[in-house]
Amino acid sequence: MKGIWLLQRLDKAKVRKWLLLCVFSFGSVYSSVAWDRTRHDAIASIAEQHLTRRAKRSIARYLEHSIVYYASYMDKYRSTPGSRDIEHVSYVDGQMQLVDTLRDGKVNCVVALMQACDRLRNYREMDDSLVRLNLMYVIHIAGDMHCPSHVKYPGCKSGRAVLNGKKMSYHAVWDWGVLDRAHGWSYSEYREQLDTHTKRERRAIAAGTPREWVHETAVDCLVIYDWQQPDEVYDNTFVQDTYLLAERQLVRAAYRLATLLNKIFE
Repeated sequence: MKGIWLLQRLDKAKVRKWLLLCVFSFGSVYSSVAWDRTRHDAIASIAEQHLTRRAKRSIARYLEHSIVYYASYMDKYRSTPGSRDIEHVSYVDGQMQLVDTLRDGKVNCVVALMQACDRLRNYREMDDSLVRLNLMYVIHIAGDMHCPSHVKYPGCKSGRAVLNGKKMSYHAVWDWGVLDRAHGWSYSEYREQLDTHTKRERRAIAAGTPREWVHETAVDCLVIYDWQQPDEVYDNTFVQDTYLLAERQLVRAAYRLATLLNKIFE
């Protein structure tokens, strides 16, 4: 299989060289294909508040910075080896179940997430650079998979949009447009305002598996295509009527990311 399995065929020196290229060079920024940086940072920031001590210590061994620092990295370096074959959206079938096998050797992003989690169960036996890379996959994809426009349904198309006078894709409306127009918060303000759930509520939100989360997201977010306007024009009334869906997905992503990381290092 192509994609992230390619990294296992690279020697350690090449992996380290590639990681340095990813983290420190200027790359192509795909701002329209995911939660934007603020929303990715918010997800990671909320998740960070709920990491166990063991998880925090373990992550600090492999990452030089907070997980917030790495939250958007795949959007910046999507064209690099190991990332270019990972789809940034979750393909589902007519029953809204995850499609594991895609055409042209592409890897469904949630499949890549599950593979990264599986490999990290043996993190003590892995080269540090590979642990680092797989952690960055988990941090990013766990957020991406919950974005309302990141489910690819059979027959649904994104189209264009004009949101409060700004031209964009309908995909981008849900990546950042609705939430930006609703509040315009910084990532730390998202944490302060939305990280308000009790321990019991957080546990309930984080229950399940990535495969089950994709199905839930597909069921809950299909409605955004019912909300598409024939004239492709969206105003503040649309924002106020719909932004809670995006907020809910962001919070789900955060608590589930924390759970994945805690399980890896338990």
